[in-house]
Amino acid sequence: MTKNYTTKHSKRKTMGLYITKNAEIEVRVPNGTPKKVIADFVNQHQHWINTHYGAVARQVEERANFKLCFGTKLLFLGREFSLVPVEKPTYGYDGQHFYAYAQMSAEELKTSLVGIYRTLAKKVLSTMVEDLGKHMGLKPKAVKINGARTRWGSCSSAGNLNFSWYLVMAEETTIRYVVVHELAHLIEMNHSSHFWKIVEQVLPNYKVEREKLKKLQKKLSVQSWE
Repeated sequence: MTKNYTTKHSKRKTMGLYITKNAEIEVRVPNGTPKKVIADFVNQHQHWINTHYGAVARQVEERANFKLCFGTKLLFLGREFSLVPVEKPTYGYDGQHFYAYAQMSAEELKTSLVGIYRTLAKKVLSTMVEDLGKHMGLKPKAVKINGARTRWGSCSSAGNLNFSWYLVMAEETTIRYVVVHELAHLIEMNHSSHFWKIVEQVLPNYKVEREKLKKLQKKLSVQSWE
């Protein structure tokens, strides 16, 4: 049975079938494509839809059911720390636990935890950029923290390094890889063989860390933080 789908027309030359992150089936077609041609195209790709739709739909359901509550284990530098309640209206991380005011609502708790992670990310990444920058003889103009979910870091043409706060959930060695990666972009604003040689000189096993990032990305794909 064909699932519902939406159609998007544009100046493209070919038809394409996509499953969005919200588990919606989207058909992108050239302007003027007849409805019957579109319907036939979707029917011809039912096997592909059936193969891929279920996994995305499950992710959407898991994200919708994701809840942060006291007792939850939270990742920081690759280790898990319990979220514990406290009786004072405060929140933070003390090296042993994440903590927050026991009377916070679910949304207040989530907002507070994101704030904690952003603070930790700024501290960890600024220090790591400074240390690795000295080692590589490089110095960015600024280190900024954002909430990007699909991009761990970036380097702007102005020489600013941007990092996702989610990155501090990874192990330190993995964070180092992302920092080295973005610092290397201060020399090479591409992913040429020369770029990867720069990265490899500092981190010979960078490919291992890159695989760890993929695993963390998969774990975060079913969590709804912001």
